[in-house]
Amino acid sequence: MRIHRALTIAVAGIAAATTMAAPASASPAGRSDAGHSAGKPRTVVTTDMESDDIASLIRYMLYTNELDTQGIIYSSSKFHWAGDGRGTEFFLPNREYTTPQTSWRWTGSTTIEDTIIPAYAKVYPNLRKHDPAYPSPARVKSLVRLGNIAFEGEMAADTPGSNLIRDLLLDHDRRPLYLQAWGGTSTIARALKSIEERYSSSPRWAGVKAAVSAKAVILASGFQDETYANYISKAWPALRVEELSAGYATWGFNCNNNGQGNVRGLPADRVYFTGAWIRRNIQIGPWGSLYRSWLDGQTTPGDPLDVFGDPVKAPGGWCKPMAPYDFLSEGDNVVFNQLLRTGLQNPADPAIGGWGGRAYQVSASPDLWRLVPAEKDVTGVDVPNLTTLRWAAAAQNDFAARIQWTLTPRRSQGNHPPSVRIVTGDTVRARPGATVSLAAKLSDPDGKRVTPAWWQYREEGTYPGLVTITSRGSSATVKVPSDAQPGQTISVILQGTDSGTFPLTRYDRVTIRVI
Repeated sequence: MRIHRALTIAVAGIAAATTMAAPASASPAGRSDAGHSAGKPRTVVTTDMESDDIASLIRYMLYTNELDTQGIIYSSSKFHWAGDGRGTEFFLPNREYTTPQTSWRWTGSTTIEDTIIPAYAKVYPNLRKHDPAYPSPARVKSLVRLGNIAFEGEMAADTPGSNLIRDLLLDHDRRPLYLQAWGGTSTIARALKSIEERYSSSPRWAGVKAAVSAKAVILASGFQDETYANYISKAWPALRVEELSAGYATWGFNCNNNGQGNVRGLPADRVYFTGAWIRRNIQIGPWGSLYRSWLDGQTTPGDPLDVFGDPVKAPGGWCKPMAPYDFLSEGDNVVFNQLLRTGLQNPADPAIGGWGGRAYQVSASPDLWRLVPAEKDVTGVDVPNLTTLRWAAAAQNDFAARIQWTLTPRRSQGNHPPSVRIVTGDTVRARPGATVSLAAKLSDPDGKRVTPAWWQYREEGTYPGLVTITSRGSSATVKVPSDAQPGQTISVILQGTDSGTFPLTRYDRVTIRVI
């Protein structure tokens, strides 16, 4: 991909142009760990640790075997900031407060260390039985940093969190660095500002800026402060930023879904968001019990507006009432879902669809992308955010299966994802009217039956109409329409779902290019 080539060239350039690359010890992973994780997406999480961030983190940690997590950093947002501890008052208009405040809904600066990691330590031995790639509790603790938390958008001073991001951006690892913004982007902005301050007056600056711009990718679940608009977009216009708040339609606060407090999901999938399913399959054991749902009796210390678990206060809050344990919110899933290994995603190409949805480019400078807000259902009708909603049932079953991993000390007691591969190749060329034959291999590590399904992903292809796909199990034929034009594409997805208690689905795709 263009992005990968640019990154290789840029990193090579920065290594030659500078001698400032951070030593291995500057990264919690170090060189040996980077080598071990070379094939995994390299990422940093920044979070303001509100209730839905906690729920997203419970899910995220179950996928750290598939990701090279390099940092987990507390950061502020317009909804949560800690204050400077000296009584300094802060105010911005059009916020939840109407008078100057010394802090706002800050949930604490040690929640991850005090609550999340101890619970993870309890289930880590079981998780390792299912995949030894899970990081140890000590490793996770080494990743945690305090970022820029004093005020919304505060980026005046370096912090341990911004320093970590800065050093990762300047090291010799050639992989993209996916910077997840679950809250504001102030800590990320401070890291970039620190690099600018260090090198902007140096003859090396052009090379450094190009390398960092090619390496960093910001994945934001909305812009929750003004640092993107006021600094990043202006000072780093070549840095790719994906604004993914349209994913809230699937993963955001369920109580506001359509203004009715309905359990979300496509009609056939809504069971996976109901209180009965969540309580039975997710909020169980020492790990799953930390998850948040409606009227679950939990609250986040320091946040007076987190009343979602309180049966007395919740119905009178801003959230419309739902049934006990109904899905509440995991607004940040959309940020990391596209990094997961499902067989669909290509993080280097935001336009490719997958659990994290598909994005479109808003502008080339700044390089800004936004999540596609709607896609067509099987009847051709646009469904708001079907771009992420179509994958929700598979994602929920996957989550539930991994919750089971936390409870089962034997690998044989868990369900693990199948392998799905189209052996015909990822691109096939065909003329209008031709019939394309496709073949695949499907297998399951647990010996379960894998059921294939072939379907056209209309929005990924440029041919605007429907095509005829005739499926014969692990093989299929696709009839290229006679009105297809040279250069148009048809995207065909193969999904394989195993027969586990929580069915697990993986995918492959082939693109038919009309010649």
